Amino acid sequence: MKTYFSLSTTWAASLIVVWLLVAHALGQSFWMQQSSRDLVAFGAIKGANFRPDDIWRLLVSQWLHVKFPHMLLNALIIACVGSAAEKQTGTIFAPLIGLTGGVLGQYCAVLLEPQGFISGASQAYMSLCGLALVTIRWRSIGGIIGCLGVMIGVGLDVFVSDTGLIKIGHLAGLIFGLLSGLTIRLLKIWNRKDITRHT
Repeated sequence: MKTYFSLSTTWAASLIVVWLLVAHALGQSFWMQQSSRDLVAFGAIKGANFRPDDIWRLLVSQWLHVKFPHMLLNALIIACVGSAAEKQTGTIFAPLIGLTGGVLGQYCAVLLEPQGFISGASQAYMSLCGLALVTIRWRSIGGIIGCLGVMIGVGLDVFVSDTGLIKIGHLAGLIFGLLSGLTIRLLKIWNRKDITRHT
């Protein structure tokens, strides 16, 4: 039986490992909420304090979470949706789209939500979900979890947050993933037509 290595599953597992290491460094129990202010020392971002030499935080902050259930949800969606997307786009490409969408989402939040603390992998998982919605079958496990991931992310933003709107970081990640998926679909169609023309 052929084994399949999923970089997205490794990425998801690393979120859990980082949570445990940060909890240990803070001297907290593993299920206790972690303070956004404390997480700044590990790479989280306070939007108003962001400087050009903090650019590394746009990537690193994606491994830091305030709430344990939030971190587990992100890890689950990244593992399931990312693995499904990898089978359509390649082992490297899907996680690269997810992380790039995450960086873009974090940066949009820095610019448009300067008073907030920015961390977490939700922007990245929304990017992966956007990619998956365009590149994989919706009736597959990955497609179903991708749809659920978007609904959960948007639902929490609209019905639980103070603004009643989808967070800019989530929206930016989702749009980036959708556009990346559409680009892949168009390239595949173009390649098929090109092959047909030359046969």
